[in-house]
Amino acid sequence: MKKFLFSIVLFTCCNAAFCQSLSPQDAEGTALYKAGKIEEAMTAFQKALVTNPAGLYSLNALGNIYLSQNKNQEAYDLALKGIKLSNGTANFVVLQAKAAIKIGKAAEAVKVLDAFLQKNQPDFMLLFVKGNALVDLNEQQQAIGIYSKSIDANPDFPNAYLERAKLFAGLERWPQALDDYNHYISLVSDDADAYNLRGIVFFKTNVTEKALADFNSSLQLNPKQEFALANRGVLYRNSNQTDKALSDFNAAIAIDPDYADPYFEKAILYDNQKDYNNALPLINKAVKLQPSWSLYRGEQSKILIALDKSVEGIAAAQEAIRLDSKNPDGYLFKAVAFYNLEKFDDALQAANDGISSIPGNYLFYSLRASVYRKKGNNTLADADDAHAKELSTH
Repeated sequence: MKKFLFSIVLFTCCNAAFCQSLSPQDAEGTALYKAGKIEEAMTAFQKALVTNPAGLYSLNALGNIYLSQNKNQEAYDLALKGIKLSNGTANFVVLQAKAAIKIGKAAEAVKVLDAFLQKNQPDFMLLFVKGNALVDLNEQQQAIGIYSKSIDANPDFPNAYLERAKLFAGLERWPQALDDYNHYISLVSDDADAYNLRGIVFFKTNVTEKALADFNSSLQLNPKQEFALANRGVLYRNSNQTDKALSDFNAAIAIDPDYADPYFEKAILYDNQKDYNNALPLINKAVKLQPSWSLYRGEQSKILIALDKSVEGIAAAQEAIRLDSKNPDGYLFKAVAFYNLEKFDDALQAANDGISSIPGNYLFYSLRASVYRKKGNNTLADADDAHAKELSTH
């Protein structure tokens, strides 16, 4: 992806102080940065600040380089110094806000940006960074509104479209997400991540041909894009192209052995084939890499139960519920495991818990009907079967 956001902040003047003639060290640092020699550029700007500790250009440039190298506290400290020396110019406000987000002070970032925006004309970059801070604070709807204001202030700034698209996708507002990804790609046509993300939207909306085309485009731009490989693998798996799916999952794992998704998706492939012995080590690996993902725990429970390991399956299902009380798999597989162990009262309780948490899921009623029949209560079983049928048709 193009370094659009960073380059704007690093090399755009906000006031006359930034536009003064550069020192030799500043000129050297700028040239090194543009050549991609980040460490050398950082050293040059550090030397410039030894010569002139109040050099605003050096402070701003070094602060942004520190951010790019995850030296976030150092960037934050330079931002505060720059704000004091420059009497609060926009460059250093942006730098402070970006660094504050990275060190866990997103609320401070919003406060600082709001204070500046109240006294100045709306600025697309400050609005964009405020949107990022709101995302960090899990204020998604507010962030969408702020990204929209950033776009209004500068319709040619691509990053705001990209970040707003991600939020729309997370909220399953697929048409809006697609529009924003399209606009972003029209401005930045060489971003492998963007094609992968747009491909997910096409996949979620069952436009599989365009999804495949986008995953392919992502991989043409970056053959080691493990996310696109995993996503294309899912597409192949769902269209019964097993060999291609396995190839993509294996390639994604080879690129990044610590990326959990391809293990999980490969486990599902074997699960679908009822090859549970091969599925189990894969789902166990995914759970080890991402122990807090309820979805993985649910799949682990399902595979364990299929291997007649119902006690372990109950433990995995219970963990899925603990991690996400709205994950139906936890309740379903917990009930199934108790049913298999002929602990019908426990199975009934698990089904009831599922109905209480997710009342519209017909599977809970169907499962509870089976438990009632085992307990000899056909009247309740018939009522649940009828309700399950009614729910499944809506």
